Amino acid sequence: MASSLNDVRLSRRAVLVPLGLLLVGATALTGCGRTSHKTEPEFKISGKILRGGNPLPLDPVMAAAKAASVNVKFVRTDASGGADFSNSAFADETGAFTIKLPKGKYRVSIAHMNGRQPGDNLQGKFGDRKSKIEQEVSGDTNDLVIELDSYK
Repeated sequence: MASSLNDVRLSRRAVLVPLGLLLVGATALTGCGRTSHKTEPEFKISGKILRGGNPLPLDPVMAAAKAASVNVKFVRTDASGGADFSNSAFADETGAFTIKLPKGKYRVSIAHMNGRQPGDNLQGKFGDRKSKIEQEVSGDTNDLVIELDSYK
């Protein structure tokens, strides 16, 4: 009797394991149902991050050691082709950045890490969930200026 019970368990495994692998493979081939942003044209966005008309300060020693940065992140907020898409770039010592993005509406988050003071020097005010900076991308832009003092 124990032998026939093991045979039943074995036969269930023999069916379920290949079925599970087939389902995983089918899911991988079909994807999640979202359109990839890579099929959309991307636009070059160049601009500056300023506060009080000046770039956010970066300690030169820390910046050279990659311990100081201004990270600019665009997170898509509309429902077009992959609403969860995001891309980020680093601004240089003049506040300038360049990023490529598909058409859409974005929330812009900014983090200022200066190395000597731990954490975001903007205290998360422009973080992923708190930022009130919004930007619509519909073509190349060479002169985007984000003045942080405008978003108090």
